[in-house]
Amino acid sequence: MKKLVQLPVWSDNYVYVLENDDVTGGAVVVVDPCEAAPVLAWLEHAGRALDAVLCTHHHPDHVGGNLELHERTGCTVVGPERDRDRIPGLTRGVDVGAVFDVGGLGFRVLDVAAHTRGHIAFAFDERIDVVVRHGHAGLASVVAHLAQRPALFVGDSLFGAGCGRLFEGSAEDLHRSLSTLAAEDDDALVCCAHEYTAANLAFAVSVAPHIAAVVARRDGLQQEMGKARSSVPSILGVEKQTNPFLLALHQQIGPQTGDVVARIFDLRRQKDSFRA
Repeated sequence: MKKLVQLPVWSDNYVYVLENDDVTGGAVVVVDPCEAAPVLAWLEHAGRALDAVLCTHHHPDHVGGNLELHERTGCTVVGPERDRDRIPGLTRGVDVGAVFDVGGLGFRVLDVAAHTRGHIAFAFDERIDVVVRHGHAGLASVVAHLAQRPALFVGDSLFGAGCGRLFEGSAEDLHRSLSTLAAEDDDALVCCAHEYTAANLAFAVSVAPHIAAVVARRDGLQQEMGKARSSVPSILGVEKQTNPFLLALHQQIGPQTGDVVARIFDLRRQKDSFRA
């Protein structure tokens, strides 16, 4: 069995724990640990050992726990080779397009550089049997409709109804990043690292009030969050129908003529200054 557990950390971050019981003794992989303590507490409670940490990009709220986790557990720390000098404790650099295995779990490395110049995402193509959401103000809850899906660990490249700010990338980078993610399986879980969905949907409705799916997602968000009080992981197919950046990518909002790259970049600039 493969199980995905969400750990709420800081004010709006999420760390993901992927368990694999299909190998002898089980295996555990953690994605984007901003600090070590919550992960170590989970490992102790679960009676598990940590096999690997996966890092999508260098920001402290994604790699802050690397060194302590490596020192305390001896785990492998996997991250973008092209950003090696900014990933603390990196023991295994991976290149875009690589396929690798840790703890009996296979991942593909996707190029989503835009939020930062070294940003990558990890695609996990096997079906996850159990998904547990756990928001900052909620209770850990198994979410049945998220089960039996592959997963995309996207860091800050894509959010529920949004995408990451362009700190280091260009408009062309953002277009390329979104296109890369949009080409993945519609069934895939979008395992982003922050709970931004409510604010993102407010913006989405402001730019796409005519799209029923966007309004319905905004109106149904509290029900979707449930007892967990978490809206992520979401599902890529839902993002394609309601995320304004993916809608713009496919020319479903904004001018139907002109440069798609410019349209997405303009939308990103609008979001940067948006206040609900």
